[in-house]
Amino acid sequence: MTSAGTVPARRDRARAALRAKAADIAVDVGLVVACWFEGFTNQSAGWNRPFVLSVLALLAVLLRRKVPLLAFLVGVPALGWAQATLAPAVLAFTLAHRERRGRVVVAAVAVGVGVSAAAVLDPRPDLWRSDVAVLLQVTALLGGAAGLGAYRAARSDLRERLDDLVRARTREHELVDAAARSEERTRLAREMHDVVSHQVSLIAIVAGALRVGDHPPAVRSAAEQIRELAVRTTDELRQMLTALRSDGHQPLQAPGRLADLPALWAGSGLTGTFTLDPALLAPDTSGSEGVVPDSLQRTVFRIAQEGLTNARRHAPGATAHLRVDHGRRRLVVAVGNAAPRPGTAPTAPGTGHGLLGVEERVAAAHGRLTVGPTPDGGFALEAVLPLPAAQGLQSSAPGRGPDPAAAELRTPAHDG
Repeated sequence: MTSAGTVPARRDRARAALRAKAADIAVDVGLVVACWFEGFTNQSAGWNRPFVLSVLALLAVLLRRKVPLLAFLVGVPALGWAQATLAPAVLAFTLAHRERRGRVVVAAVAVGVGVSAAAVLDPRPDLWRSDVAVLLQVTALLGGAAGLGAYRAARSDLRERLDDLVRARTREHELVDAAARSEERTRLAREMHDVVSHQVSLIAIVAGALRVGDHPPAVRSAAEQIRELAVRTTDELRQMLTALRSDGHQPLQAPGRLADLPALWAGSGLTGTFTLDPALLAPDTSGSEGVVPDSLQRTVFRIAQEGLTNARRHAPGATAHLRVDHGRRRLVVAVGNAAPRPGTAPTAPGTGHGLLGVEERVAAAHGRLTVGPTPDGGFALEAVLPLPAAQGLQSSAPGRGPDPAAAELRTPAHDG
């Protein structure tokens, strides 16, 4: 699936490449026109050597980016035989800029100097001073152009290395910050475990005392349930802390799978109906525990947990329902409760974070969430989560097809 930012990025790169191509074409046209006026002003067209070499130099200017060495060797004779200076200088600059092998550049420039000088040197002894002057001019022209090209190449390499260094330093800072945040989270988790586990342990002790004391059966039953929940919470905190201390290499064994839903329903203390499609717990052909990925199982478990917590908190004594079933390419989690009994009040105020967490989990799974009151005065939460294509299930009900992911819908509601 293509992310939202990929298409604009590709368009920006395409536009940048198009602008660079247009700039290269404009530069080539300008150089060809300049070389034409500089090299063909005093020449007559025809199959004479100066004219042919000047034409070859113009062609070499057009091809210098693709084959810089060949273009230089083809165009440099025009310096001596056709008295053209601009085209050979451009070819020497491009050769040194694109050819990273210094020995090749030096050898090519030496050949160019030799070929150009051979065309203009006069062997008569009394003209040796002019010959030396011509040789120095040719060397200065080609060598200077090549030197500028090498300098430009070195600047480009240095800029790229600096950019790489900046990116590496930025990445290093990000990793350091991430490590610091991870260490702080671990420290906070340990402190949370130390504080919360102590308080929960005290709750378990008090509940245990109530369970064995001389109290009505309803009080002893509630105390036993509180004790079990406290012990379970302490175990989950301990397992989470163990996973954090092991740097994430030890798997987290806290409840969070579809197989844990019956225990979650039984421990909720609610009355009503609980439905879990057995096909969701059947092993798949690869031999894993189930056909639903672990991450999706944890999402389903947390959604069901939040829904049951809200039902017990905001509608004490009302009947509730929990249903987990599937289509061909979707998983449906439905939690709800009937209208609260008259005269009952919420057992505890909500924090406002429970449904927010559910929404984030559903959005991360690319699903759809519907939350809101029901016509009979109750409350319902339903999440439709898409299954991976490779792990779609055969629907047990005819006509039920895949439900594509849609935008989440949230209605103001009571929340844990």
